Amino acid sequence: MKSGLAILLATVVLFIIMQALTKHVDRSLQLVTLYSFIFLFFGVIKDFLELSLHIPLITKYSILLPVTAAIAILFTWSLLRKKNFRTTNLFQNTLLLIFLIIDAVRLLTFEHSTDLHKNLLIKNVPLETIKSAPTVRPDIYFLVFDSYPGTSFLSEFMNYDNSSFNKQLEDKGFYVVKNPTSNYNRTAFSIASTLNFAYLSNFKTHDYISAKNYAEANLTIKEAIVPKFLEQHGYTLYNLSVFDIDTITPLRRETFLTMTEQDVFLYNTLFQRIKKDLLWNLLVGRHANGFAQNIFAESKEDFKKEQYQKKSFNITVIDSLSKIPSHKTASPKFVYAHLYLPHPPFFYDENGNENDTDYIMTEASLENKELFLSYLRYTNKVIIQLINRIDNSSNESAVIVIQSDHGFRDFSGWQNHPEYFFTNYSAFFFPDKNYSTLYDTLSNVNTFPVILNKFFKTNIPPKKDSCIFLKN
Repeated sequence: MKSGLAILLATVVLFIIMQALTKHVDRSLQLVTLYSFIFLFFGVIKDFLELSLHIPLITKYSILLPVTAAIAILFTWSLLRKKNFRTTNLFQNTLLLIFLIIDAVRLLTFEHSTDLHKNLLIKNVPLETIKSAPTVRPDIYFLVFDSYPGTSFLSEFMNYDNSSFNKQLEDKGFYVVKNPTSNYNRTAFSIASTLNFAYLSNFKTHDYISAKNYAEANLTIKEAIVPKFLEQHGYTLYNLSVFDIDTITPLRRETFLTMTEQDVFLYNTLFQRIKKDLLWNLLVGRHANGFAQNIFAESKEDFKKEQYQKKSFNITVIDSLSKIPSHKTASPKFVYAHLYLPHPPFFYDENGNENDTDYIMTEASLENKELFLSYLRYTNKVIIQLINRIDNSSNESAVIVIQSDHGFRDFSGWQNHPEYFFTNYSAFFFPDKNYSTLYDTLSNVNTFPVILNKFFKTNIPPKKDSCIFLKN
């Protein structure tokens, strides 16, 4: 909201300046339109040239910026010479009116139009085609622990044996998957795939993720088939996540999961792209520049505020998970909880004591092995406490899924081993503790075919593991 108002104010100020210089209203409006278009849509144009037209040479800043400046100068010169703007104004106003009408119609009909399906990252089966004959409807707790790494990663890269935690779960009747693998190494895409038990099909490339891809992933989660299926069978949904689920808003809405809301809104602007891709070169060394350092200092403060919201979010989710199991309801529960654990920042040590607030926000802390492992042990304690609460309130009659969306990415040497981004954690608890027929399918991140086939007598084929490396 603040960014939108700032852009509007800047546009008005720019018009006043142009009017003072040109003494011509139409000419000033055209110049403001030109400069605003370049500023607001620079990133869109750059991505179109690079990703759609596949002309990466032109999109190098050493070429694109001079070309953009030359085009701006040429159009400015043309507009300053132009005297009659009637045709130009009519064209632009008509075009704007058409765009407004199209967007208004799309907004009003989005839920029932093909636009919705075009923006989904899946081609899923229609809900009405899934046959089921449930014999029992257990409460289902889908507990996602963000960035919890696989046991193999902990052993090979951290020299850490997590088997004692695995043993605690097994003693409680859990089946701990030996070598689980997530299909995607970014949260939004992994959850979108899991809640739809399908691979994402509308990606044009897996080498670059744009704001549009994240928006599509969020929409795919909102329209996910698993919550709709469970609602159809009388379930009450509890959304303790960062995503919209059907009509239920999350506790905290996320977009890029690593960027502030303002940065997301301004992501494609000229300044934001230059700041993201070029200005970081001016932070240290002989090219260090005070102006650039001040810009990033403000961003760092915004980043810190955004990160500390994760701490408050975790506390709220843990508190809610301590209370929901004891709520007596006539309908079964489906609880999706998403926790930033052991996702950085590493707020606590293994005993729940707060770590140094300044240090945990630095990049050095991300590769601090002992700090991470201490936070992992803290996470393990949280998981056990939550399981005990659920089991005690439900008399061990609830299905519990402990799972991470992907592996841990912030460790020394990750560039040489990106495959470990996919080594996640996965453990299941079924009330009958019968996993004998499921050993071959439980290694898949799409866990819900396993649950729905067992308890709802569906016949949904589980997908085989298919890791896809997504990077920004």
